[in-house]
Amino acid sequence: MNNMERTNRKQLLDRIGRVPKGIPFGWEKTVFAVGGLMYLGFSNRCSEKLIVISSQGQRVIDCKTNEKTYCDENYDEKDLVAFADLLGDETVPIAGDGGGGLLRYSSEGNALALEAPFWPQEQILFMPNYVSWHSQPEKCTVIFEDYEIKAFGFSPCGHYIAVGTSSSLIIFKKR
Repeated sequence: MNNMERTNRKQLLDRIGRVPKGIPFGWEKTVFAVGGLMYLGFSNRCSEKLIVISSQGQRVIDCKTNEKTYCDENYDEKDLVAFADLLGDETVPIAGDGGGGLLRYSSEGNALALEAPFWPQEQILFMPNYVSWHSQPEKCTVIFEDYEIKAFGFSPCGHYIAVGTSSSLIIFKKR
């Protein structure tokens, strides 16, 4: 690594080190243990509903109430979609083991970024109101830091954030 690369890396590490860790202001956090999590997907019709597919089966979690409803497994790993009786005939896009992605931006101007300054450990940064951690790190929040993130993102309404790893599901709910 040459001097310029070293200097740039130090500046980035200093900047990301100034991002506080925790729960963003105005949000609350709920953690679920989920063995063998594979896929997540938010409903577009009822954006508080989150389909969770794991080795333990398929369920729908109501992010507003934290209620879990188990349902028949009905998903397609090739097309990255899932179905649940609770959601009627809706085709829900999923993200996880086979690819896909959840929303990284909300209509309110909030954003999520995946960074790995000390790979293989990864961080998810919450950036409120069109702020970037590059320019204003102290206004952002590291909301998650661990290994093997399967999927993460906002619900379509932007009031919920899901972060899934192989063993847990973290849901952030806007208060």
